Amino acid sequence: MLNAVRKLDLEMTGFRSDIAALVSLSEEARGANGSRYFVDGNYGSDNYDGLSWDKPFKTLAYALAISHADIARGSDRWARRNSIYISGDDFVEDLTAFAQKTDIVGMGSSDSYPMPCIRGNHAPVSTTDAGRFMGCRFYNVRFRPTASGDLVTLDSTSGPGIEFRGCIFDAHYGAYTAPSAIDSTACGYLKVVGCDFLGAFSASVIDIGAGTVNGMRILNNTMLGGAAAGILVTGTTTVDQSRLGLIDGNRIYTVGCTINDGNDDTFIITNNMLISDAATGTDSLNVDTRWCAGNIITDATKSGPWPRLDDT
Repeated sequence: MLNAVRKLDLEMTGFRSDIAALVSLSEEARGANGSRYFVDGNYGSDNYDGLSWDKPFKTLAYALAISHADIARGSDRWARRNSIYISGDDFVEDLTAFAQKTDIVGMGSSDSYPMPCIRGNHAPVSTTDAGRFMGCRFYNVRFRPTASGDLVTLDSTSGPGIEFRGCIFDAHYGAYTAPSAIDSTACGYLKVVGCDFLGAFSASVIDIGAGTVNGMRILNNTMLGGAAAGILVTGTTTVDQSRLGLIDGNRIYTVGCTINDGNDDTFIITNNMLISDAATGTDSLNVDTRWCAGNIITDATKSGPWPRLDDT
């Protein structure tokens, strides 16, 4: 079947041309769960079928569109999860759409990093319905900017359940500095787990805007060198039926405030190791201690761990 497939003439007249045809080719690529696609930024072509490392797609944006359409095309797909495996140094792309129920998995290496890099400023937005890109997850991927804007901007149309696991967010590329690594607004069930945030982000490393934060998880990350705040709630956040957010196990060094919870009673804050250059405890940490336990912070006026928030 694949030999016949590869003989098809898939002359693309635009980014989304013949998506339906390419989606139909994924039948043979289906595993026990969902379809599998491959992307190689060096060797690939968006005229290939994308079903193997021998014939990978060229761009991640194209593969995301194919996967998104594949999940949507029938009831036998709606509850599946697809996978996109990517390799190829730096993908220079500004992603304006993710893919529902799809895992993007970094393979190979880029420079000295054991993962590929997506270099761009990404703001996925759906103009059709909220939650359109629900459940998209990134694993083992490095992010760098191509302009002095946030690396990833998420809102309610990006979809609940967006996840970043084991990724690197680098504030700098050349003359460009990203204000924030992740800027989210009303994006419930966002998960950021086991990621490294490197460099002097000029604003908060993770900015949490107004709206729902149901089930948000920011866990076991390392943030070193932020020029301003670490995790900062910048708008009034809410949860439904006590679906609280959790900020746990992070190691944060920033010039300013390490964590500011917005005093909205929406986050539990536990077991974080925090270091700030700020001159006072108020500047280095701004949280409601009733919602905290097991955290340790040092700042410019203290020579040792202070305070243990559960002891105050």
